[in-house]
Amino acid sequence: MSLLEQQNFLARLYTDENLRKRFLSAPEKIGKENNLDEKEIAELAAVLPEELNFFADSLFWKRLREVEKMLPLTRKFFAENFESYFREFSQSYQPNSVKKHLEDAIEFVNFINKREKEDVWIKDLARFEQAKLEFNACGKNFVFRVFDFDVKGIHRTDAEAQSFKLKKKKTLAVWLRIGKKVKHFVI
Repeated sequence: MSLLEQQNFLARLYTDENLRKRFLSAPEKIGKENNLDEKEIAELAAVLPEELNFFADSLFWKRLREVEKMLPLTRKFFAENFESYFREFSQSYQPNSVKKHLEDAIEFVNFINKREKEDVWIKDLARFEQAKLEFNACGKNFVFRVFDFDVKGIHRTDAEAQSFKLKKKKTLAVWLRIGKKVKHFVI
């Protein structure tokens, strides 16, 4: 197996809890299914499960904390569900670009928006933050989004946020960059 293939398998082993459990219970079988040779399987199997799980957990928490920084309002309104949703999301998605945390945040919002049981206003809130990220961090010159709720008032103080809920009203948001000037409109 090439070094790149080994690294990709290790990355999957650290980030995919199901694969990790299967490998720890049957290293030879899972190793062979993933094109590892006997020496590579033995080296990985020699790592204590606690060490493997500790490192995997530390990677998860790092990803989570970075995404929380990029989606602070989404984090605030999802409260304790944010972590469990991100854990579910991180089991099935691995970023590929050099901007891994940004890619994680953008794709996490896509994951949230596919969930049927979430309130539409929270999905709009997450999509608003996603659009802002795409504009600011991805170097886009134009981003346009339509929301079902009035996103004008999403920046609230903590006291206001306790009873905050977006009002149902079609809203348009535009981010525009012309040269060095940046404009943002919510209509």
